[in-house]
Amino acid sequence: MTLLTVCQDASVDLSLPVPDAVISDTDPAVRLLLRTAQEEGRSLAGRHTWQALTTEHTFTTVAAAEQTSSIPSDFDRLIIETMFNRDRNRRVWGPIDSNEWQAYQASLVTRVDPAFRIRGDTILITPTPDASETVAYEYVSKNWCESSGGTGQAAWAADTDTAKLNESAMTLGVVWRWRKAKGLDFSAAERDYERIVADLILRDGSRPRLSCGPVIYERSPVAPWVPDTLVGL
Repeated sequence: MTLLTVCQDASVDLSLPVPDAVISDTDPAVRLLLRTAQEEGRSLAGRHTWQALTTEHTFTTVAAAEQTSSIPSDFDRLIIETMFNRDRNRRVWGPIDSNEWQAYQASLVTRVDPAFRIRGDTILITPTPDASETVAYEYVSKNWCESSGGTGQAAWAADTDTAKLNESAMTLGVVWRWRKAKGLDFSAAERDYERIVADLILRDGSRPRLSCGPVIYERSPVAPWVPDTLVGL
């Protein structure tokens, strides 16, 4: 489905004239459809760590705290505990807060394990890493829709743009938001929307198997666990 079909389906539900275009239409009702469609896209993208918006970024370290090219242009939010130095096979811990960061900068003790924080739209790592090492992490992209040519976008820009998220949910989101904006009763439409979104979140991606029963050990041997940091006494 495209922006045009989302707004056309919403128009049917709202008993509005079905538009032939959205971006170029100057009718106030269609302009409101577009505004609510933009709002719905941004809101739905932020509701969950959607697998469709989850991607990986790698960067090459420089011998400085600030790591250039460490934040991609479509970065929205980090998925924690996914940052690793692939050359050293070590986790990069964090994100740490400003207090921790400043404490490390003023300390006479150097961390054994690297840690990071995000400041000024870049990643900072302490202690200063060696240059030319590969660090990777996963993040959620802000591009919840894309052009007909497949270019990711953070907003609708053309009638032929397609959503990366569930179009049926987005259509229902447009419906209840339009009714709310017009001062109409939107409670039933919002409840239907929330039920569908909750179900989509529950089924999205994959999750580890959890069991409340007794532990069943596998027949195959398990690799020994080695701690990240060894401290001599």
